[in-house]
Amino acid sequence: MVRNEADRLEAAIGLAVDDRRQAFAAFFTAHPGPGRTGLGLGTALSDFLEWEVTSGRVADGPSGSRWWKAVNGLMVLDVVDVTVGADAELTGAARAWASYVGAAVGDDQAALWQAHQASMAAATSAARSLLDAEPADEVAFIAIVLDVLERATARCSATDDHGLGGQARSSYPMAYPAPPGSLAALEGVLYHRRPVPGTR
Repeated sequence: MVRNEADRLEAAIGLAVDDRRQAFAAFFTAHPGPGRTGLGLGTALSDFLEWEVTSGRVADGPSGSRWWKAVNGLMVLDVVDVTVGADAELTGAARAWASYVGAAVGDDQAALWQAHQASMAAATSAARSLLDAEPADEVAFIAIVLDVLERATARCSATDDHGLGGQARSSYPMAYPAPPGSLAALEGVLYHRRPVPGTR
């Protein structure tokens, strides 16, 4: 477990892609949710990581986005801490993941979203300074993604299938940073907005 906040942030950024994948696979294979197999409720999180990797946001070495690497990596460290740490040593976000592990049938999907959003809140706060280095269109795109996550949490959307991952692959930019002009079309798809006449 990395205790110092600055060291934890750098450890999150430096996590190798394969280590991220393996951490999610190990955690969710062990804790897929009652009555579920495989990755279970972790399917959408694994899918989203694959979109982050494919789109170039999370990559090994210096390429990619330090913000995306940090936010994903801090969540990875949270689930790893639940696996290897004593309860007394867990961060608040990791404690939320421990609550997910112990959730009863019927409560597990909500518990996953609560844990996910606890990790996101802690990670986006820790990575706030990194956001300033992102291009303006990427910052605007990040705001959309965070809003989508809030909506999915409010709906308690299913995470044990490929629906959310499919949405990311079909709707989100597949290049980093988000290309200029790509957000209006994305907002139209996600929020069912009609384009303003004379715009694209």
